[in-house]
Amino acid sequence: MKKLALTLVGALIFLMVACSQQPASTESTAPSEETQSAAAPASTVETFTGEIMDSACAAMGSHEQMMKSEGSKSAKDCTLECVKKMGSKFVLYNPATKTTYQLDDQTKPEQFAGEKVDVTGTLDSATGTIHVESIAAA
Repeated sequence: MKKLALTLVGALIFLMVACSQQPASTESTAPSEETQSAAAPASTVETFTGEIMDSACAAMGSHEQMMKSEGSKSAKDCTLECVKKMGSKFVLYNPATKTTYQLDDQTKPEQFAGEKVDVTGTLDSATGTIHVESIAAA
């Protein structure tokens, strides 16, 4: 019982550190449509494809570790639990480029938790934040 409690405390501390130190991605490995518009003004509306994840799991690149430690049955459950119980934020994670985008709207993504989506909005490249206009299943 003591080992389980210590393991859970360790996982919680790891998540808190991961959430507080998560830098915005500045990699230039985005898909070509995003690369083409990189020189465009910040007000250019773009569509970004990826998975709605929580910031902690996105920092690790998958839900695998959290699903094992927390017993979540699906990516959706894991995302919602990390956001509601552990203070993570909804993000858009592109596994092909390993790019994480912060989302300024934390309400719209909830219904798409754990799903592949297209997010339409404007990217603030300085902060890596998408100003969300809409989200649709991909």
